[in-house]
Amino acid sequence: MIVGYLRTIRNYWKTPKGRHDILDYLKAIVMIVLTTLIVLEVLR
Repeated sequence: MIVGYLRTIRNYWKTPKGRHDILDYLKAIVMIVLTTLIVLEVLR
């Protein structure tokens, strides 16, 4: 089942829209993680 999800993501990555969307999601995840770390450090 996991292999099917990975295959779908790989095929989506091969399209221009898919690559753009996945990169946007990754950037958003990085920003959320960094913001969370900064807030936790300030509250410490």
